[in-house]
Amino acid sequence: MKEKIVLLVDADGDSEGFVLEAAARTGRGVLMAKTSRDAFKIIRDELHRLDLVIVDVDPGAHGLALLEAISGCADTPAMIVITALEESYMKPISQEHGAAACLGKPITIAKLKSTLDEVSASWSLTSDRWGSLIPRPTEKTSRVKACFCGIAAKLSPTGTARRKNS
Repeated sequence: MKEKIVLLVDADGDSEGFVLEAAARTGRGVLMAKTSRDAFKIIRDELHRLDLVIVDVDPGAHGLALLEAISGCADTPAMIVITALEESYMKPISQEHGAAACLGKPITIAKLKSTLDEVSASWSLTSDRWGSLIPRPTEKTSRVKACFCGIAAKLSPTGTARRKNS
């Protein structure tokens, strides 16, 4: 089970105060990274503990690339984007890169707290205990064919995995 830890990726530090406060109000600890390189080091060492990742999309953090990389992990934590850009513009882009929510600045602590709670409650695993991929209900149908290699495929008479559109 994931611990209640949030990774905040914020290059300029302007989101640190309200994220720390909202996380504390939801009983979460916060790890902070200023660059995508720092974030990848934390993810490499602490992915199994992370409940949420919050990315303040800044030029120095390469936020969308970071979201894309994290969303490829088997046990992906929920991701939230914070942006100074127009929320209606960034929301579909951030969701396409794997984010569960996108919040435009300025953000109140109460709004972030409720988003943390909602995202945590609705986020589902991306794989079962045997490693079979489970598409999230919020994901768009992709044109990529994925190989579902779970226990059922390994136990099938032919021993081959089924191919499905994910």
